[in-house]
Amino acid sequence: MAVARINGSVSSPAGDIVRHWRLLRNKSQMDLALDVNVSTRHLSFVETGRAQPGRDLLLEIAAALGLPLRQRNALLLAAGYAPEFAVTALDAAQMALVNEALQRILAQHEPFPAVVFDAEYDIVMTNQGYARAVTVLAGAEALQKYGNMYRLTFAEDGLRPYVENWPVFERMMLARLLGEAVSTQNPALKRLYDDLAPPNLQDEHGHAHLDSSLPVVQLTLRKGPFRAAFFSTITTFGAPLDVTTQELHIESLFPSDAETRELFEQR
Repeated sequence: MAVARINGSVSSPAGDIVRHWRLLRNKSQMDLALDVNVSTRHLSFVETGRAQPGRDLLLEIAAALGLPLRQRNALLLAAGYAPEFAVTALDAAQMALVNEALQRILAQHEPFPAVVFDAEYDIVMTNQGYARAVTVLAGAEALQKYGNMYRLTFAEDGLRPYVENWPVFERMMLARLLGEAVSTQNPALKRLYDDLAPPNLQDEHGHAHLDSSLPVVQLTLRKGPFRAAFFSTITTFGAPLDVTTQELHIESLFPSDAETRELFEQR
């Protein structure tokens, strides 16, 4: 499955971008027009370039279509307007509160693993529980070699050899990655998917099934006597006003059995 063409460049007309996202979200012109309180005719003129939409209307359309903040900026630029949302470096002074919040969340989750990653799954920071688990399984150099969560997980010298029921887990992870690539129209995620997905994925894992005895997907890691079973949650910032902040995610791994809990608490 291929990601649809991305019309987010500055030289692309805003109407093409609106139409592209509207179709991607499976909305009719009437549905979107009702959402933003304009006539279907006016929306049609916006899409064809016969009408120049105002900045406020474009932001309303972007919100109605659920565009990520980065793509809302691209839409505004295509129409000749300045971006609405800043892209602030994480080490900038104004991000101090964000960094403090991330560090507190990671620390509170000790001794269990937690990691912060960005929109492209590049690792931003980890807690000690995460670093210890990776070190036990793949060695201390794994986190230095692989700064991306997917590449760390899929690498033969990373976590892949230690994931139980790998075919099921691989298929689930790739489906998640491709879904995000399509929904966010992030070309870096599509490239990551193309790098990691085997050409015979459907044939090889066509009969793989998830364990339905649990209400969540379980990740089980095993190396010799070391065995740990987890389920995960993803946390994001509420009501972000900055592209960088919106794209940050905190994945927290929780023990799914008493043995894993005791193993990490004893360590």
